[in-house]
Amino acid sequence: MAVFKLQLEDFSTTEYELIAIHTTIEVTKLAFLLNKNLNTNFHFFDTVDKTEKNEKGSFDRFLFFDSENETSWNLIENKSIIKVENISVSLFKDYEQYMFMIPEYKKVDFILKIDTEDNFLNTDKIIQTISKIDSISMSYAIDKNKIKTKSNLIF
Repeated sequence: MAVFKLQLEDFSTTEYELIAIHTTIEVTKLAFLLNKNLNTNFHFFDTVDKTEKNEKGSFDRFLFFDSENETSWNLIENKSIIKVENISVSLFKDYEQYMFMIPEYKKVDFILKIDTEDNFLNTDKIIQTISKIDSISMSYAIDKNKIKTKSNLIF
């Protein structure tokens, strides 16, 4: 009997670009600064929940839909702080731990995912504009081929 294996890429028809953003500011202020500098209109859309090892993390997601170019821009937190109850006898009863949307990029604070049908998007120009914002220490393109957890980016 023949066995067929389906890959995640078989179902993903939309092209997208990923941009990593390193900053210490809150997501709402980052959305405001991106709106101001990129002429976008990010607004709070929802909270993405992720469960891993019986722990639940929540990641705020801001959305901007560019109807002129038919692109969807998602700004999402990469880190979520979860409180873990320590059931063993120790000095510390509870402690905090991080959960990551993309664990391969643990130092990244936010991810900008831009879904596009065409290749008209000038990612380098977007990265340059983001990097010029004072509160942002660094931004760069993420290589999609290095991400093992692509299913976390489906929202």
